[in-house]
Amino acid sequence: MPERKEYIVEFLLLTAVSIWGFNFALMKLMYRYFHPFVFNAMRFTIASMAMLLLLKFRNESLRIDRQDLGGALWLAFLGNTLYPFIFVLGLDRTTAGNAAPLMAMTPVFAFLIGVAMKREHFSSGVLTGIILSMAGAAAIVVFGSSGFSATGPWVGNVLMIGAALCWGWQSAEATRLLPKYGPIRLTVFAMVAGTAIMAPLTIPWLVTQSWSGIPSVAWLGLAYSALLSITYAYLIWAYALNKIGVAHTSVFNNVTPIVALLSGWFLLAEKPALPQLAGVGLVLAGVFMVRSRKPVAIPDE
Repeated sequence: MPERKEYIVEFLLLTAVSIWGFNFALMKLMYRYFHPFVFNAMRFTIASMAMLLLLKFRNESLRIDRQDLGGALWLAFLGNTLYPFIFVLGLDRTTAGNAAPLMAMTPVFAFLIGVAMKREHFSSGVLTGIILSMAGAAAIVVFGSSGFSATGPWVGNVLMIGAALCWGWQSAEATRLLPKYGPIRLTVFAMVAGTAIMAPLTIPWLVTQSWSGIPSVAWLGLAYSALLSITYAYLIWAYALNKIGVAHTSVFNNVTPIVALLSGWFLLAEKPALPQLAGVGLVLAGVFMVRSRKPVAIPDE
């Protein structure tokens, strides 16, 4: 690829990861007007419809071969039903500045699951990276919490680790189908199928949601989270994977926690403690070491 075109792809990637980082703080703001489950179901439904329209415009099929259908549906459940539920519960109970670096551990979990599946092998560098990231996550959980009550921020931090584990599992499983169907078709299928499972489960909260008095800014926030954070950013990520490869693309994921920390600071007045910032640094360093061995390119949010 000519150097100028590569710069264009990198610029687009920077917009995508910045959108993801800002989305952590934005979603917490939107929880003041929407129940987290309701907000999540609505944004995934809107994003699914937008992606389906895009596929139709491009004359691309969403068809999955019968022998791969079970595996694709499992990916949809893991990544677009189970993961969103854990993610919104975690984000609602912790800070944006804690959530993003904990979610950045996804490639570490994807690698560990790959080892369990006998698709990956340990090396000293990878093991060091995993230890660093785990130590950083522990620092965020401990120092990013004001206490250890049953409803304290540490619960949200642990849930975010669970969300990262869930998405890492989905990502490791997806490596079998990605070469055959490509990132765009597989992403859209998983999103549509997972949303179809998730949306009916949120009906009890949809029924009790108070719709009166929701300000225009909240609807704009929903549009941002659905059309920019999911639709636009996911498609840019898939485009970059195709143009500059997994290794080059995955490096940009490290920008997301930085943007999330800054946006949480300015929008939500979240002031991280120094040990908490050290934990973020350890997570990012560990993730970089794991990715440098065999990067796993995964959208953050």
